[in-house]
Amino acid sequence: MIFINNWRYMVIVWKPFNRLFQIFTLILLAAGCAGCEPLFSETGCPSDEWTVISNRHFGQSALSVMFGDAVTGVAADLSGKIYFTEDGGASWTGTIKAGASRAAMEILEGNRKMWYIGVGGDMLASTDRGHTWESAGPFPWNGHVEYISFSDELVGWGMTTEYRNFYATADGGKTWKALPLPEGMAAPAALHLRSPRDGYILDTVGNLFVSADGGESWETRPIGLAEGEKIPALNHSAAVRFSDARHGVMAVTTIGGGTGRTRVLRTFDGGETWMEEPLPVPMGMFHLSRDGVFLTHLDLYDNGKITLLCSARSSNS
Repeated sequence: MIFINNWRYMVIVWKPFNRLFQIFTLILLAAGCAGCEPLFSETGCPSDEWTVISNRHFGQSALSVMFGDAVTGVAADLSGKIYFTEDGGASWTGTIKAGASRAAMEILEGNRKMWYIGVGGDMLASTDRGHTWESAGPFPWNGHVEYISFSDELVGWGMTTEYRNFYATADGGKTWKALPLPEGMAAPAALHLRSPRDGYILDTVGNLFVSADGGESWETRPIGLAEGEKIPALNHSAAVRFSDARHGVMAVTTIGGGTGRTRVLRTFDGGETWMEEPLPVPMGMFHLSRDGVFLTHLDLYDNGKITLLCSARSSNS
């Protein structure tokens, strides 16, 4: 009898082998690995802890930057020009100038589909990782658009601090329907549309509002901020993603309570309770990839400094 230690499991192999036992062993191995947590090769991240995988400088002041994985990202500068990178931010290629904006962004479908909203309600879409952009349709107002999230190429939500409504589209942005924000909600801090009917809005006082019917009704789930703490009313001071109804992750910058700090909060019960994870970055602006693995941080004190972090503990693990 020999023992083969393959890191996650131990298999006992008897000699001499027979064909039936070999087949049975292969079945056991396949079944045993089906529930394995993501490995480095699967997530592109070396650790469950939040780890800095790149520290770059954009070269000019940036409004918003988002990575969908370790190499592919999109950014907008203060003039509203859109850039893309395919080497983890080592170099950026400018594409079009969409006008000054707070640069609400979304990356979908393994980074093949990106969304950008510019000033004056212009929404642009790219299907080639940011190389080219086309108009997706007008937005319902002419002011800033701070938040956007799409569950697929057709269904999305958009939101601004300028109105007490958020807006939903079911045709990729060609038309929009106004819906009231949740009752009792403070200023918005983050937005995520997990599926066409399952959506999340985080406000600046630390309440997570959860809808399972496309925004028609809401449940409130506090994230547990300390007394006196709040999320700054700055674009992208927080980011939130859920992989299913129970598993979610958010990155937040908070001020008040005697200190300002950043951290990640993770839930395994739909937001009823939250587990805190440290972040090795100062106060800033965040974007999370849809799988909750890659976190983009834009430094508030060094505008244009971009830090990309990741955690192999994806949002559903």
